Amino acid sequence: MRAATLNNHDPNWEKRFFTAQLKTTDGGDGMDGQYVTREEFNTAMHKVNQNFTKVEARFDVTDQKIDKLDQKIENRSDLLDQKIDNRFATLDQKIDDRFDVLGAKIDALIRVTWWIMGLIGAGLILPLLTLIIYQILKL
Repeated sequence: MRAATLNNHDPNWEKRFFTAQLKTTDGGDGMDGQYVTREEFNTAMHKVNQNFTKVEARFDVTDQKIDKLDQKIENRSDLLDQKIDNRFATLDQKIDDRFDVLGAKIDALIRVTWWIMGLIGAGLILPLLTLIIYQILKL
């Protein structure tokens, strides 16, 4: 009666529930209806074990699916890591190439600067030294 009030949206729920479950008797002559026989108990426990087996099988399937998803995620993560590593390697090579070009240009500028200093030194310092020596000798 209490269950019927809780599930008043479906008045036939008890009938469907009890027909789907074990049909229990009161256990024989003179037994109270709240007790079951050993046979009824064993049958009920067998059905409970079957349901647990089904649930465990579903958990196994779910675990397998989770393992497959983990493997896919790991594979994609590895692939992404490889792509990132390749891009960084490419950028690193481009930066190295630009520094090499810049280093070569700096070396060329240093050579030009030494040539200019050499020409200035030869063009100004040698005549000044010559003039100083001439003035000293003239005295």
